[in-house]
Amino acid sequence: MATEIFDVIVVGGGPIGLAATYEVAKTGASVLVLEKNNFFNQAGSSGDLARMFRTMYTEDFMADLAKDAMKLWDDLEQDSGTSLRWMSGLLNFGDKDYGGNTPEGTLLGPKDNLKRLEMTFKELTATQIQERYPFKDLPPDWIGLYAPDNGVINVQLLLRTLLSLAKDYGAVAKQHTSVLKIRPCKTDKNIWQVHTIRHETEDITFRAKKIIISPGAYVNHILKPSFGVHLDLDIWEMVASYFNCNAGPKGTIFPSMWFQFAPDNNGRSRLFYGFPTVPWGPPNLTRIAVDAASRRIKDPSERLTNVVNPDDIRDTQDFIKAHVVGVDSTVPAFTLTCQQTNVSDNMFVLDYIPKEFLHGGREKSVVVFTAGWAMKFVPLLGRALAEMALHGKSGFEREQFSITRKDKKNRPILVDDNEDESRGNQWKGESSFAFTQQASGSSFRGHHNMDK
Repeated sequence: MATEIFDVIVVGGGPIGLAATYEVAKTGASVLVLEKNNFFNQAGSSGDLARMFRTMYTEDFMADLAKDAMKLWDDLEQDSGTSLRWMSGLLNFGDKDYGGNTPEGTLLGPKDNLKRLEMTFKELTATQIQERYPFKDLPPDWIGLYAPDNGVINVQLLLRTLLSLAKDYGAVAKQHTSVLKIRPCKTDKNIWQVHTIRHETEDITFRAKKIIISPGAYVNHILKPSFGVHLDLDIWEMVASYFNCNAGPKGTIFPSMWFQFAPDNNGRSRLFYGFPTVPWGPPNLTRIAVDAASRRIKDPSERLTNVVNPDDIRDTQDFIKAHVVGVDSTVPAFTLTCQQTNVSDNMFVLDYIPKEFLHGGREKSVVVFTAGWAMKFVPLLGRALAEMALHGKSGFEREQFSITRKDKKNRPILVDDNEDESRGNQWKGESSFAFTQQASGSSFRGHHNMDK
């Protein structure tokens, strides 16, 4: 057993875990972060070159958090002396009425919040969109909403910056360390014992006063053996491809990120998105993909690690042929997958493990984060987790992120394995989600992923 008692142990060394580690270390508290794989690995949802920093939200509480996140991104970049985002803006475009029956709302839904928060935006016609972006044959009644306070996150630089800064502030980081279970110390319930195996051979127990659990899709691998609970997850195997752009003459340039709002076609999502060619990536390559997943799983162990879903790639190729100028859809330059973790409403889980599952451990001593599209909120969520662990509260907590909330059919997202064994068995195979249909819509909370 390791002799040191840390103030905080963070389980999971992805972007959220590293951000939390950085924020804890910055306060002067002692912190250890544990990662089961290599740092900067491809096992979760942060293996790509780029992610969206987005501020356009219909829901007030998400728009407010996105505005708050802007300042924390600025602070992180100032602390590191490194630019981590390329603020090129975001164009949302498409059918102005699509999404009217969803919680997130329509394409123009964010306008009220943009006005309220005094953030710049501009409406565009289909003709104006095609003049500024390499799109063609868009329906003439389609519209666009462009906002400059959005940009592309340099994911790999972000990860390395967070780990480097955390270490500079005194954090201890260990990779190749799998957490087996977390239990309160028998002689002092204020101390947690984190039982691990390092390099698949060495059993080591670490100790801490507080625990932050942030391993993304792997969260149930910690919750189930440690606390006898699991989250009812719907994990999407997202597929994205990079395609070659015309390098000139009359070359192809996307001036910003973009997202298309359009209704399904024959049961297949038409929610496509794209990134400009990023300065830190290969030249003349653009990432274009469908914001959907044909393959959905309940546990990361079910992930297909050596194949990708051809239907999602084919949908994107067909879209490019029909509506994009100067991008070669014949064969992707390269394709990647990631695990997108969801609960029933596609929203974050940011909360404490309820007291009844702590085996006598101190209340508000174990914090959990998982689910949702979180990359754009990395500095904010790191700050929230650090504050919750160290101080028992954070101004960024929201009731919409509660771990005890229920879905539309009054089913809890956090399942007690002891009380409901049949539901516990569903985690291993069956699901409360409808896996016969494609899941889609990062901009549409709860859309296309619940059973009817």
